[in-house]
Amino acid sequence: MLYLIELRHSPDRCPGVANDVRDRVLRMSQDRDEVLKSHGCTWQGGLVSPTAHLTWLTLDAPNAHAVDAAVIDLGLAVWNTATIYPALDFDAAVQALAAPRPDDTPPSA
Repeated sequence: MLYLIELRHSPDRCPGVANDVRDRVLRMSQDRDEVLKSHGCTWQGGLVSPTAHLTWLTLDAPNAHAVDAAVIDLGLAVWNTATIYPALDFDAAVQALAAPRPDDTPPSA
């Protein structure tokens, strides 16, 4: 199942200005995949909005508890507030909308 993780930090704890956080991000990126694998998670991608002090990550994981544990073990919770959302691939969601549903049956003539 896919999960979208929203990470929010204050400007003074931004990796771009706080050297201790910058160093933590660089270390974390080196063993990210190994840590994720230990929780049954896989990296799907991520985006950063520097001026908004937001990061969004997408993980494939067995459940939200695994995502939460991975976020903690990666150290992301040290300088961020994390919100975890179950998510669907957009194209898969559109396909699901197009699939016939029992309540879509036309009335009998």
